[in-house]
Amino acid sequence: MKLTGTILRCLARRVSSGGKETYVTNLLVLDPDNSAGTNYAVEVWDEKPHDLRLMSGIALTVIGVVNKNSGVPAFRAVIAPRVEAEEAPAAA
Repeated sequence: MKLTGTILRCLARRVSSGGKETYVTNLLVLDPDNSAGTNYAVEVWDEKPHDLRLMSGIALTVIGVVNKNSGVPAFRAVIAPRVEAEEAPAAA
């Protein structure tokens, strides 16, 4: 599942998982496509912390559900690769 939205909160922390150190970046993402303004809590696990600007856009690929019992849906995701805006258009 793809999730695009606006970053409302970003906090990274270092954790030990399986004997190696890794980082968890917790995001709160506003889904602009949902007219009710749904917020999603998202965990991104990676070998490096992500320092993302608040109120910037982000594209995520959801790979799992962390919690589906509370009020805010919580997902585990990876940050989708960025599509370069400067890609040269095909020659006509």
